[in-house]
Amino acid sequence: MSKNELPSASVLRVAPVLDVNSRSVRKMRDFFVDQLGFTVGTEVGPGPKFVTLDRDGQTIMLNCRFSFGFRKRDWAAYFWTDDVAGLIDEVRSRGAEIKSGLVTKDYGCREFVVIAPDGREIVFGQILPE
Repeated sequence: MSKNELPSASVLRVAPVLDVNSRSVRKMRDFFVDQLGFTVGTEVGPGPKFVTLDRDGQTIMLNCRFSFGFRKRDWAAYFWTDDVAGLIDEVRSRGAEIKSGLVTKDYGCREFVVIAPDGREIVFGQILPE
């Protein structure tokens, strides 16, 4: 490969990392599993100190911090789905706290927002056909 050629590697996935504290890490893990239908991929250390949660080929990570000063409001993660209406029914039946029901946005998505145990907003959206 010459200096002028760009590498051919592709970015395949992205995983949001949420900083949590030792008081909330288990609540957040259980929220994603019990109310949003994720499965635990990895847990590292006592507490645990780090958790990966997986659903439908997507991952979110929880990183335990000892600081309580991080921001916990507004959108923390956005997941795209192919059936937003079906997904809101599922997470509602699992007991998730829905902040806002299905709303069609100007940017071409239909989405809803759930509230995590620590107050952060997790958003699920579906791209609308043009």
